Amino acid sequence: MRTKRGNGAGSLFQRAEGGPWYASWYNGEGKRKERSTRTTSRADAERIMRKWVERAALEREGLVKPEGGTALDRHAAATIASHLDAFDNAKRSEGRTDRHIAETRKMIEEAAEACGWKALGDIAPDALECYIGRKRAPDDDTERPWTPRTAHKCITAIRTFTRWCVSDGRLPADPIARVKKPAPTRQRERRFLSVDEWRWLQATTDHGPERMGMEGHARRLLYELAIQTGLRSGELRSLTRSSLMLDAERPYVLLEARQTKNGKAARQYVRPELARDLAAFVARAMPGAAVLNMPRREHVATMLRADLDAARTAWLAEAGIDAKERIKREASDFLRAEDHDGRVLDFHALRHTCGAWAAIGGNSPKAIQTLMRHSTITLTLDAYGHLLPDEAAETVARMPSVEPIPLRLTGTGDDHGGDASEGAFSASKVPATSPATAGRKGTIRSDVVRWKGAEESPVCPAKHSGKRGSSSGEGGIRTPDDPKAIPDFESGAFNRSATSPTGSSV
Repeated sequence: MRTKRGNGAGSLFQRAEGGPWYASWYNGEGKRKERSTRTTSRADAERIMRKWVERAALEREGLVKPEGGTALDRHAAATIASHLDAFDNAKRSEGRTDRHIAETRKMIEEAAEACGWKALGDIAPDALECYIGRKRAPDDDTERPWTPRTAHKCITAIRTFTRWCVSDGRLPADPIARVKKPAPTRQRERRFLSVDEWRWLQATTDHGPERMGMEGHARRLLYELAIQTGLRSGELRSLTRSSLMLDAERPYVLLEARQTKNGKAARQYVRPELARDLAAFVARAMPGAAVLNMPRREHVATMLRADLDAARTAWLAEAGIDAKERIKREASDFLRAEDHDGRVLDFHALRHTCGAWAAIGGNSPKAIQTLMRHSTITLTLDAYGHLLPDEAAETVARMPSVEPIPLRLTGTGDDHGGDASEGAFSASKVPATSPATAGRKGTIRSDVVRWKGAEESPVCPAKHSGKRGSSSGEGGIRTPDDPKAIPDFESGAFNRSATSPTGSSV
């Protein structure tokens, strides 16, 4: 039997005749609840239900908290580990790699343990700032301090988690929103391989011994493929036999979106010589087999440095018994894993080599950006715009030379019959129109500047023919600052069309 009540007053019913009364009402969150009053007396059940209904009304107005707390309260009391499980699933559904998810979770768990956070509601900005400060300036001298880039990465991981909790309704606001991230300055500066360095590395590696489970010929193909395509270590590791399109007119390597860092499919071209070597290398491989059996991620740079040392040893040995040449080579940075300026040659430096060689080859910045698969041209120029050691000097040497204008004063023996007593101006030595004024209208043609006598000008009276600077013949020379000198437009002294330095019309 069920008794219905209106206006949110709830209702009472019995599941069995003579049994306890049950109350049904809507709680503060608007959800229907049913609960036993634990009494067979209807009057007592009415009073109990009335209290529950009144509390639900107070909960809806926010005057009291619901029994057991709100959903936010329950999330705040739950452990961080339970929320991280859901966070991992969310990131996996977004397409994040297992490696990225594992690294992010590890950083969050290490920070939570160091800060003393057990539940989600324990996360506080003060504890995180103290943790980052201790890591950047540890008390123990044996502990390596964090770089700004590492601190930036840690705060980013925790903030990604807290913002996800906010968007999922687990937190009302981001508790670490005010924590500032340090600028992730690049702590390791890389250099690129020069062409001569690559010749030595290629020759010694191709016939070198096995390292890290890779034969010398396979390592040479790996390095050369990295230089020509600019592929990263993880992208090269994901290549299979079916990724190599070596029979095409222009051979290339094809990567699917899941294999690249930016999540976009890529087509990276290779030279025919490398394509032939790769085709012979994978001739017996299955379509799904890995092209190169690369060592673990942290061992790839070690393998490259060992090959660099072997190549440098062979280069030094080439000096023979020439002591002077030997000393010169010992002091050089040629094939060093780290030069005197602190720039290093690790495996990612082969990607830098790809961008640098493309720039040296005269390719446009936009073409290099496409090759390197960068989102912006700024990243291309800042990260891979390496200069050759003498490139700055060559840039200055390629600037146009500027010669001074030769001017002189002429006497009576001048070819143009100037007045020596006045020091007439000689315009026959003035050079052609300069590049700075070549584009202006009305530029003076400077091969010769001729001024007609006043007696020949239609606008000047003949009485001026005997004035200073006049000549009995035609085409006499007058000083340019003579206010009565009239330019001869018929002879072309003033050319209305601008001319280029080569004499052609602009």
